[in-house]
Amino acid sequence: MKKLVLLVLTFAIGFSLTGCLKEREEKEDVEVIVLDALPDEEITITFWHIYGQGKSALLDELILDFEELYPNITVDSVSQGSYTDLLQKTKKGIGTGVTPDLVVGYPDHFAEYLDLDGIIALDGFVNHDEWGVDLTDFVDSYVAENEQYAEGVMYSMPYSKSTEMLVYNKTKFDANDITFTNDDVLYWSELEDMADTMIGTGENQCEFLINYDSSSNMFINSSRQWEAGYTNSAGDVLIDNATTTSMLTYFSGLFDENILTLPIEWDEPYGSNNFLAQDVCMTVGSTAGISYNIPPVDSFEIGVIPIPQLLDGEMSVMQQGPNVAIMENTSDAERLASWLLIKHLTGTDATARWAIDTGYLPVRKSGFESDVYQTFLDYEDPLFNQDYRYHSMSANAAYAQVEFFDYDPAFAGIGLVSSAKVREEAGYALEAIYVGTKTIEQAIQDMIDQLSW
Repeated sequence: MKKLVLLVLTFAIGFSLTGCLKEREEKEDVEVIVLDALPDEEITITFWHIYGQGKSALLDELILDFEELYPNITVDSVSQGSYTDLLQKTKKGIGTGVTPDLVVGYPDHFAEYLDLDGIIALDGFVNHDEWGVDLTDFVDSYVAENEQYAEGVMYSMPYSKSTEMLVYNKTKFDANDITFTNDDVLYWSELEDMADTMIGTGENQCEFLINYDSSSNMFINSSRQWEAGYTNSAGDVLIDNATTTSMLTYFSGLFDENILTLPIEWDEPYGSNNFLAQDVCMTVGSTAGISYNIPPVDSFEIGVIPIPQLLDGEMSVMQQGPNVAIMENTSDAERLASWLLIKHLTGTDATARWAIDTGYLPVRKSGFESDVYQTFLDYEDPLFNQDYRYHSMSANAAYAQVEFFDYDPAFAGIGLVSSAKVREEAGYALEAIYVGTKTIEQAIQDMIDQLSW
């Protein structure tokens, strides 16, 4: 039975700040002065992020390398839990005057911080003769995502980027003589053609064909594929049109035929557990989460390919993962030290190393083209370390889509509407259609009503 899970998010986040934090000084402007030389004084900077034990250990190694390069800079690296925790703590910190020096986050987070005058423009650092970076070496769409704010100013830098991929049960598909290569792009119509073969109760069938982890991502990215309209940086909600209705009607049909499902089917936040249980033959999720879809040894084999596209539609895939920004409540020396850390963590070698070990993607083209990363991508080499096989396949699938990476417009403070709120309501609308509590017309209208300002 399909069930609608009503998630009530209550925020009772205690504001316990860890690390070397500063009291906010009252300032009339946010002038950014880029020092031409790093001061000799001891400088301590605090870095807030969300990385748990595994990723945090690698981050600490990269930070140690940085501190060897700059002996007078000490980095206090502090995980703040989930993205929601990090967002709420940072916003509260801006308001109360106690902030870190630099912080990771998504564009809609930074839009809110910018609305609170909490982060600084980075253009002066990017273009500095001594400290600058060549933005043409960064993936183009990553740069565009971080330049989308007021007047094209760069308020953040790409850091831990990912995208979506499709993981499939290769054992079952092979048994039905259906094979794919790592860079095959499937169309929704092709998935429909596979349904009679792959959906059922047989040994080489599943109850559902394909799961899509993020209902919000599915709504947003499909709106691009259908060219239906979603939202823009002005905060307009652009879903009240016949094309959006047609798109949702199409997916409703796939729901009814068990061709497409959502994690809400199993009261789960993600479909990985049910993919591993072989309830569903395919699952779409983040490349950074490939490890959650790797089955136990001797269970079944998996393959990884790009996400489904609309035949004759606009090719599009979500680019995901956080960026990094420098807080306004910092001294000139702390800002330079923070920038140097960003530059180090996004350098060619560091971004390749981070990508290989975490499942994220290199933010620099030179990182992708580096010998170490190209070796990592060659999982068919007999000498390849098989521990990284599925991570390599995930990265290959990601780069097969790089030409059509896309990102959400980020905005905050437009009435009661923010880009994060629109994203949330898009997911709710698709889930309501899935479980049948709303018609398509009701889901669209309720979404519009929730986002009126």
